[in-house]
Amino acid sequence: MHATPQQTVQGTLARMDECWTAIRDQVRSLRGELLEARLGEGKWTRKQMLAHVGTWHELTADRLSRFVESGEPAQLEGDEDVINARAARAAEGRTMGEILLSMDDSYRRIRREVGRLTDTQLTAQDGWAAAAIAGNTYEHYAEHLADLGG
Repeated sequence: MHATPQQTVQGTLARMDECWTAIRDQVRSLRGELLEARLGEGKWTRKQMLAHVGTWHELTADRLSRFVESGEPAQLEGDEDVINARAARAAEGRTMGEILLSMDDSYRRIRREVGRLTDTQLTAQDGWAAAAIAGNTYEHYAEHLADLGG
């Protein structure tokens, strides 16, 4: 479980913002050709990986919205591998600027949804919302930060 009894929405937002700034700054520091380069044989480009991060922001924002309305954890609709493959394919026809704009928009959206939560909702249902937020924001960024090392 990611939540602790002391965890708050404001603390979660602060952690999200700190980690988002780190990943966003790393993206801005990369030359354009590095964003288009593959991360290894048969792997995504950095552009596809960033689109994947934005996709998970959107999915999590949708799930948090349903949670706020129902009080029940909202299950993921679809298989993770299928979702990831779809995000990667969709990135191929987009410019890096479009990807970055979409990623920023998706971050603002998930941040708004987190801000709608109460501290009680954040830790309710065995910390479901806190775990979903962590896994699809700051913990997710940490997973991919090395990919942005250039």
